[in-house]
Amino acid sequence: MSSKYDLETIELPAKWKSLKPIFFAVGLILLAGGAFLSLFARGAEGSTDSAFKFFMHSYLANFMFVMTIALGALFFILIQFVSRAGWSTSIRRIAELIMTTIPFLALMFIPIIAILFANYNAPYEWNVPAEVHSSVVKAKIDIGYLTKEWFSIRAVSYFVLWIAMAFYFFGHSRKQDETGDIEHSLARQKWAGPCIMVFALSVSFAAFDWVMSIDADWFSTIFGVYVFAAGMMAFFATTILISMALQNAGKLQAFVNVEHFHDMGKFMFGFIMFWSYIAFSQLLLYWYGNIPEETFWYQVRLKDGWQYLAYALIPLHFAIPFLGTLSRHVRRHRLGLTFWAAWAIAVHWLDMTFLVMPNAGAPSLVPILGHLLGGLGMLFVFLSFFLVRASNVPLVPMKDPRLPEALTYANPLL
Repeated sequence: MSSKYDLETIELPAKWKSLKPIFFAVGLILLAGGAFLSLFARGAEGSTDSAFKFFMHSYLANFMFVMTIALGALFFILIQFVSRAGWSTSIRRIAELIMTTIPFLALMFIPIIAILFANYNAPYEWNVPAEVHSSVVKAKIDIGYLTKEWFSIRAVSYFVLWIAMAFYFFGHSRKQDETGDIEHSLARQKWAGPCIMVFALSVSFAAFDWVMSIDADWFSTIFGVYVFAAGMMAFFATTILISMALQNAGKLQAFVNVEHFHDMGKFMFGFIMFWSYIAFSQLLLYWYGNIPEETFWYQVRLKDGWQYLAYALIPLHFAIPFLGTLSRHVRRHRLGLTFWAAWAIAVHWLDMTFLVMPNAGAPSLVPILGHLLGGLGMLFVFLSFFLVRASNVPLVPMKDPRLPEALTYANPLL
């Protein structure tokens, strides 16, 4: 093996390893600070119930912010094997490490389950006596779908499926690091297709349960696709930023080149477009139908100050990043691509805020600052989980039979 492929270049930087407890502590402090601002400041403005409702919606929105990134990583791994892609081999380990944070994120979901069993109706108003609900919600409760017991069973099932898929694929990847046996690649190719079907169903139903059931009267058959598209865009942005940071620290420089960044930029651009298409399609169908029980979800998000966020998402999540990442030159420019990846992470947080927070009531400055602190805290905790996974694992699958293809990969000029 030549010097440029020295194993030291594919290890996590020593300074990064020392950041694990620091990131985790900073994340917890920020989460606690966000909770303080959300609860006490909101409580000073109104009732205690209003403050707690705002905090729980904030926690859910910030949880979905990082959870969707991890799910995007899982789907990326599945699609690489079902398509037998070679170009991505040198960046695939980063995606594997992101997806294996899912068990840690499952622990972060426990507070939401605990609140349900404590009989609070935040963030899910259906978790109260059925007499106060509409006939639609009552029917969902009566058949057992919207009950805390079945909600929890489904949530556990989703996490079990995702964790099983993540560790099956990561386990074979690590075994291949040791043996170089092509059978580990063939085993992942065999199961990638069925796992994609399981992934699609589980992510859709998780989106229905965790986010859409905040408005239990409302429904959208493409809501799961909306959440998926948002998560994929954020995943590619995250992978770009991590890869850039590793290269700035002297790692992966011989393994991840401008061609790989160009492709990640293209995927990020593609999912900016796909998210926009799904968001517009959903809005257009409900606007055209103009049926009250279908449009009230938008009515909640177009009043009390939240309309400014709704309108801002049009340029911030679509028009500006679309124009910004349209050029091939931008996607091949390190600083330009880094900027737009950071932009995508920020607007993804705004998007998750838009999906969840309007149901908590009108926004005000101090609680919104608390929500922002909570988002930063969740991001730091998520990064600490990533560093835990990456600390003792090579950042490139050196014995993968498709690695040579990745190292010689080049995009066509046209």
